[in-house]
Amino acid sequence: MKKILLIEDDETFSVLLTAYFRTAGYVTVRVASARDGLQYLSTSGWVAIIVDLTLPDEDGLVLIRMLRARTMVPIIVVTGRHAREDRLAALEIGADDFILKPFEPQELVLRLNNLARRSGRQDGTDRTHLPIAGGVLDIAGHTLVSPSGQMLELAAKDYRLVRLLASNPNRVITRAQIIDAIAGSEPPDSERAIDIRISRLRKRFARSA
Repeated sequence: MKKILLIEDDETFSVLLTAYFRTAGYVTVRVASARDGLQYLSTSGWVAIIVDLTLPDEDGLVLIRMLRARTMVPIIVVTGRHAREDRLAALEIGADDFILKPFEPQELVLRLNNLARRSGRQDGTDRTHLPIAGGVLDIAGHTLVSPSGQMLELAAKDYRLVRLLASNPNRVITRAQIIDAIAGSEPPDSERAIDIRISRLRKRFARSA
């Protein structure tokens, strides 16, 4: 089942888009706020996330940053905000595509299909192992396997950090994104603490290589 998470507060637009996605073979779950979008994100199997930039409880750019810190599911911005700065900011913080309203629904579906194919999410399945620095991150076991085969148990914040880095092999990750990604329900690390954490993990991984 190919599931799309649609974060859009315009009900009429959402109904029309959902109907079109259905004809293209996608099941759409629509929420009307950033808060609900983040809650639904915990459900696995999303092929893509579609985000409007104008939401009642949070600016869409802030939401994209929070989503990207938590998942590598492709994000498509669909918005009526035409400012060039919005487009550049959305792409810089992690959006994979940006479409302005009004648009042809067929174009959105084609872009969605391309993103799903490139990300390997055509069937909505999630990867359980990610390569990193010659080793492998076991997502289910929260362990890092070094190139020599040694298994390293990871604390919660270290695991979230390694998963973020392993999920973004060709993307520049900012300190702000790292802070968002690893905080969880705990107090966020300072930038200095992030540097220390990364240095410690590098040394530990090097010793086990």
